[in-house]
Amino acid sequence: MARLKAQGFDEALDCLDTLSAGIGAVADEALNNAAPDMADSLKKEIREAADRGYAKGALANSVVPTKAKENQYGHFVAVCVVGRDKKGTSNGEKLAYLEYGTSRQAARPVLDKAVRRAGPKCMEKMQETIGKYIDKL
Repeated sequence: MARLKAQGFDEALDCLDTLSAGIGAVADEALNNAAPDMADSLKKEIREAADRGYAKGALANSVVPTKAKENQYGHFVAVCVVGRDKKGTSNGEKLAYLEYGTSRQAARPVLDKAVRRAGPKCMEKMQETIGKYIDKL
């Protein structure tokens, strides 16, 4: 756990000002450090759910994390599937079929399981990154 040491009110305010000035870059770094774990978790869930003998792993291999970005809601990364298979079917479409099912295929939800599995590890990595920044103050 990070500790912030300051003597006196003015020094505490200076530390907090310094912390807030660079927090955007730290948030991006923390998210970028955690995103690969979330991507790995989603790949594992997809492989487990789609292992029916016909799946070749193309959907799981298409999972990639984006770099951290910022919008009006804050900083974020997205873990998504990209591209198409050799038949031309969008990997996003295949993930939707897997997650929600079709009229001929039962739903095999993977997204919630992946988030639950990777969540604690991702939080730990983000806390570690932010803690290192605070320790430098």
